Amino acid sequence: MTKLKGIISVLQLVNGAAGGVYHDTVEVCAEPAAPHHKHIQDIFDEVERMRGWIHELEGNTQLMRRLHADPTYHTNKNLQEQLEGAGTASAALGLKLSGALRQFETRLSARNDAGARIARLQYAATRALYAAALQRHHALLDQLRAQQLHLLHHQIRLTNLEVSEEECEALLDSHQLSLFVDNVQAETAEARRVLRDVEVRHEQLARLEAALADVRDLFSQLAHLVAQQQDQVDSVEYYALQATEHVGSGGSQLLKGTVSHTKARKKKMSLVLCLVAGFAVVLVVLVLT
Repeated sequence: MTKLKGIISVLQLVNGAAGGVYHDTVEVCAEPAAPHHKHIQDIFDEVERMRGWIHELEGNTQLMRRLHADPTYHTNKNLQEQLEGAGTASAALGLKLSGALRQFETRLSARNDAGARIARLQYAATRALYAAALQRHHALLDQLRAQQLHLLHHQIRLTNLEVSEEECEALLDSHQLSLFVDNVQAETAEARRVLRDVEVRHEQLARLEAALADVRDLFSQLAHLVAQQQDQVDSVEYYALQATEHVGSGGSQLLKGTVSHTKARKKKMSLVLCLVAGFAVVLVVLVLT
C-alpha cells in the first residue's frame, strides 16, 4: 500500500504541475480516480502474490541445500524425504508461477498510461526474479545430481561392480545410492524371492500329490469294480456251463424216460392181457364146471 500511495502521489504531482514538460506534451486522461487506483492496486496485489511464491521457491532451494549438506543425509531417510518433498513443492510453485505470469502477460496492454507502464514494469521485474530463482534452483538440482552420481561411481568402484551409465541413471532416478546396504538388501530380497518360489513350488507339488492320491483312489475303486464285474461274469459263465450240461443230460434223461415209459406201457398191456386171459380161463372153468 505504501508503494501505491507513493506512485499515486508522484502521478498527481506530475499531472498537476502547471507548465511542466510532461503536462505540455502528454494529454492527461480524465478517468475517475477510484477505478484507476483499484486497477493499480490489483496489479500490485498480483505481483505481491507471485513474489511470495518466488520467495517460497528461494526458501525451498536453501532448505534443499542445507539438507543435502548434512553429513547424515545419505543414511537418514527423514532428511531424504524432506529434500524430496521440498523438490516436489518447488516444482508445484514453478508451475503456479508460470501460469500466473502467462495470465498476467495477457492483461498487459499497449497503452501508455500509468497503469499499463506499471504493469509492464512489474511483469518484467517479476519475470526476471522468477528466472533467477528458477536458475538457482536448477543449478542446485544439477549440483545435487552430480554429487550423487560421483558418490554412486565411488561406491561402484569400491564394490567392484560393472554398471553402465544407463544403469547409473536408473539408480539415480530410483534414489538407490547406498550400494553396500542395497547389496545386502538385494541379496535378502533375492533369497526371499527364491524362498517364495520354493514355497509356491512346494504348494504346487502338494496339490499335485493330492491330485495323484485322488487319481490313485479312483483307480483303486475302478479296479475293485472291475473285480466285482469279473466275479459276476464268472458266475454267469458257470451257470451257463451248468445249463449247457443240464441241457445235454436232459436229452438223455428224456430219452430214458421215454423208453421207460414205453416199457411200462408194454408191461401194463402185458399185465392187462394176462389178467384178461386169466379172467377168461377162470370164466371158462366156471362155465364148464
